[in-house]
Amino acid sequence: MSNLLFFFDEDLPARSRNVHHVYGPVEHLGPIIRGDTPADQGAASIFLSKIYQLPDDTYRMYYWSYSSRCGNDPSEHIPRILVATSTDRLNWTKPDLGQVQIDGKETNILQIAGLDYQVSVGVCPVQLSDGRVRIYFWGCENGTQLWSCLAAESEDGLNFTAINDGKGLLYHPPIPEAGPLLCDVAKQLRRDPEEYERTEGLRMARLQSNDGVTVYGNDKDGFEVFHPYLVDNEPESGRYVDVPYNAASFLRTIAWRTSDDGIAWSDPKIVIWPDEKDPWDLQFYMMPVNDYAGWRIALLGHYRTEAGQQDSFIELAFSRDSHQWSRPLRGVWFHGAHPEDAGGIYPSGEGLVDMGDHWQLYYCGGNSTHDVFDIDGATAHTIMAVKIPKNRLLGVAADKVVGEFITEPIFLSEDEIKIDANVRGWLRAELCDIFGRKIEGYHLMDSDPVSGDCQDHVLRWKGKDSSAYRYKPVRVRFEFTEGEVYCVKY
Repeated sequence: MSNLLFFFDEDLPARSRNVHHVYGPVEHLGPIIRGDTPADQGAASIFLSKIYQLPDDTYRMYYWSYSSRCGNDPSEHIPRILVATSTDRLNWTKPDLGQVQIDGKETNILQIAGLDYQVSVGVCPVQLSDGRVRIYFWGCENGTQLWSCLAAESEDGLNFTAINDGKGLLYHPPIPEAGPLLCDVAKQLRRDPEEYERTEGLRMARLQSNDGVTVYGNDKDGFEVFHPYLVDNEPESGRYVDVPYNAASFLRTIAWRTSDDGIAWSDPKIVIWPDEKDPWDLQFYMMPVNDYAGWRIALLGHYRTEAGQQDSFIELAFSRDSHQWSRPLRGVWFHGAHPEDAGGIYPSGEGLVDMGDHWQLYYCGGNSTHDVFDIDGATAHTIMAVKIPKNRLLGVAADKVVGEFITEPIFLSEDEIKIDANVRGWLRAELCDIFGRKIEGYHLMDSDPVSGDCQDHVLRWKGKDSSAYRYKPVRVRFEFTEGEVYCVKY
């Protein structure tokens, strides 16, 4: 397979002139699963979850709903995890699991043994080294009811039991919007409130998180988690916005942690936070990550908190090491194309799914903004999908005025240099040494012009390819008009 050169750094390539970064095309596939049963009424969400291929080549999806009508009171909504199955990843059925009934009828709701309270949202599954499935989710910690990230395991992926005694692995700060306060928990446990707040408050501060965690790895190689970390946000900070469902006293950043067992987590490293290049009221809510061609590709979810702007969408971020992240285009990757995703897009935890010649992304579409939450009204979540051409996430574009840039040094491993590009005007290339000096016979004026939309344009110079420089380091200078260059294959 050819090596791939992308243009994911925040800075444009060297010697850039009249070019800019641009997102690639996205094709909407529309709704996949709706919350249309009493088990998931009004809310089917794959937000941060994943899909697994089973030994029989079928697929299993873990999704969740905030409005299941599975309580004794038919008007009560209880957030729960559910299961769907498919043979093609696009057409899904909701199997009867024989675990939870509604009005005497079986449902696709998972019952998690060992929990004091059957409340579960934001499911994120991982597969362990021996084939068992572990799910991470947000619920009420056993014994305290504190809102926290819990975990459960299953031998067959359907019958789950809470692990770690139902105790939290990460914690939402104890505020009225997120369950009981520590002083109330202390009274319940007949503990001294001051002593309990001092000891437990310190422990929870180290493990602080918002919901929206995405866990990767296994018990053999280790785990990592990307999650929103809540930074104190005082009214005088200039970023304070008191609107519903925002927890105005906190500012959401993205943190990264590691763990040997997926239970005990390291201290957080803050990897992304709003800076001087961002809108003043920007918050980050989630960050699923994929590994591809030496890059970590993140679907960075964000929303603005000022009233009327809380539509949550994705931008793309890129890293080589998980620590330093590049954000070349600080804006929405793609907007919704249907009423079901007009107010927000919340990506699945598996991110970009490799489908051969393209990627597929599953996400939860919201028909209302983040600050609108009406269980019994018209607010709904729907599982949806889009299709992305392989390698066309982000490119370098030129308009009618001639654009130019030169690549970093690349070591040619193939006889041909190919480019993935959509050129409506024309493109010429020049082969250079590592210092950028043009090589005789491979000048711009020797270049066979490239035009059209192709993922494998071959660069030639008066009919000859670059095979004379195979296994040598070179750079390529491009001049082009009205087009996008997404990657170089060498």
